[in-house]
Amino acid sequence: MAKKWHENGVILYPKASDVFTDERLACYFRPLLSFACRQDGREYTFHLLGTDGLYCEREYRNAENNFFGFRYVAGKYEFLGDLAVFGEGNVEEVYALLQADFAQNKETYWKEKVTVAAYKERMIDELAEVADFDVDYYAEAFYSYEFTKYHYERTGEFRHITELTEGWGHDDSPVLIARETAQEMSEEFFMNLQWNVKFDYGIDKSMVCAATERFRFMSAIGGGTVFALWKPQEQTVYLLEYFS
Repeated sequence: MAKKWHENGVILYPKASDVFTDERLACYFRPLLSFACRQDGREYTFHLLGTDGLYCEREYRNAENNFFGFRYVAGKYEFLGDLAVFGEGNVEEVYALLQADFAQNKETYWKEKVTVAAYKERMIDELAEVADFDVDYYAEAFYSYEFTKYHYERTGEFRHITELTEGWGHDDSPVLIARETAQEMSEEFFMNLQWNVKFDYGIDKSMVCAATERFRFMSAIGGGTVFALWKPQEQTVYLLEYFS
């Protein structure tokens, strides 16, 4: 089925192979959408990502306080930070377990409209045997993302998991927040830039290209807006997950 969002140059749930130079990053950064963006007379494809379910426990350059830097390499992202920002949990192992379960049971989850709470209850014992970090929020964000992605692939409709399984949360507004609006939404972050990031990245509001609401793809409790900033001199994309 043709996906209606493609009409506006937006691709929802892009493949990890189209987003990252190293696909293993997909268990830390979930691909939300890709969008076309013209900068300095050239056409680029940028990606907005979400880390819902993971917390920044440390600070590194290009990986701090929900602020991440990526080298732009032929339309894909190469992570410039350190994954230790999320602590030492076995995220990749947990992700593999959740992926295997969802691949096997996604049709049942979708047809029976299994809620997040019911899914976590189903997985709680198995996760307890494997995870060495607080996995509850990660599992919730994972399932919310995968469920809405699967619904989109099956129907072409972009809907939040709460609408699909519980009947609330309908939203038909544009999924991509355009540059001018996104820049206005980021003003508070830049007004307090020296307190919001530890390192100096040489960024300002004019570098904001677009944004999206993370909630629409992931956990019902995972709010915040994901912004993309473009620094052409360094061919670097910065992603900010901001909670105003």
